[in-house]
Amino acid sequence: MNTEALMTPREREAAAVRLFERAGAGETVDLAVLSAMERCVLGGPKQALFEREVVQAWNEFGEKRRTKAMDANLATLRERGLLLDDAPEGPGVAAWSVSPELGILLGACERPTYVVATEVEGRQTRCLQFFAVGDLEQPVRGVVVEEPVALPPGAYKHVKNLGPLGWMTRYRLVSETAAAGILADVALVPRQDKDGTYPYNIRRFRHHDGRPVTEAGLSVIGAGTSARVRLFKGDPRNPDDVVLVDPEGLRGLLTRVLTTGAW
Repeated sequence: MNTEALMTPREREAAAVRLFERAGAGETVDLAVLSAMERCVLGGPKQALFEREVVQAWNEFGEKRRTKAMDANLATLRERGLLLDDAPEGPGVAAWSVSPELGILLGACERPTYVVATEVEGRQTRCLQFFAVGDLEQPVRGVVVEEPVALPPGAYKHVKNLGPLGWMTRYRLVSETAAAGILADVALVPRQDKDGTYPYNIRRFRHHDGRPVTEAGLSVIGAGTSARVRLFKGDPRNPDDVVLVDPEGLRGLLTRVLTTGAW
């Protein structure tokens, strides 16, 4: 056991508070980069949003291989400082807890105050997801951004041939305002080819009685310096509203969606 890595629960809580304070002050706080296999080991399939392809690959991995993967990945997470040693509960009994960074990440993904899910319509591609995280006293203390990333050169060699289990994801903690800015910048990117244009769909939802309930949704066709936005009304009797906005207008619209669940 590495006694230098020991942290008391009070120290971990204080460290988490400092991370939220940094995000609230406008800083982008890096939490972790995880492989899909590491996310599965950490209970990912139970999260509010999790890729079906990864769940299927994990289920097909086999019980024996899953057990070996869990031991190997937990050891790696300890080496990276995402899992911290605790004082042992008895002779030969190892004890550990999650780091403040990993604790915020898992709390956001497993028990989000709300989720903003995005997709490129008509394309099979991984997109940004946003998880608001907080507590009873302050329901939204920050937003965890889930961003698909490529494998780092020379790293994670053991997951290159694992298919969806080798997918990499970066997690960052930001404020709601910063999250809206990130979302607007991505939505403004033109998405078109010889076959047509691909809207960027955005939905904010909460879980109610174990089921996702959409609160607001919109579709964005970005043109770099402007965007055509379709506001989903969810009522076939009333047509969706379509508006043309500039980057500032889109950021304002998305800030309202994130902070209020309405346009």
